[in-house]
This record gives sequence, C-alpha cells and structure tokens, in this order.
Amino acid sequence: STVQDLPPGLPVIPDEFQPELKVITRKPILPSEEELTENNRSRSAKLRIAEKIRMKEE
Repeated sequence: STVQDLPPGLPVIPDEFQPELKVITRKPILPSEEELTENNRSRSAKLRIAEKIRMKEE
C-alpha cells in the first residue's frame, strides 16, 4: 500500500495502510561490464532491493 491509496484528509495513517516494504534502492542495479563479458545473458538483469518492515496481516 502506498500513500496515494489513502483517502484525503486523514490525520493519521491507519495500520492497514502502513507500508510493508521499505525501498532500499530507488533505481535498479545493472550488471557490471565484467559480469556482461562473463555472462552475456545478464544484460537484461535489473536488481531491485526492498526490506520487509512489517508482516502482512490477513
């Protein structure tokens, strides 16, 4: 869930709208030139990192 999903005018973010993940890298990490020469298939790889900050409640 993101802040955009919230109804306007809420003074406090309710628990059900709190984010479950924290984005660590805003842009994807691309393979290095060394990785590309050793493994040509890695050209399309894009690594993104997020940290789980709370468990999803169902």
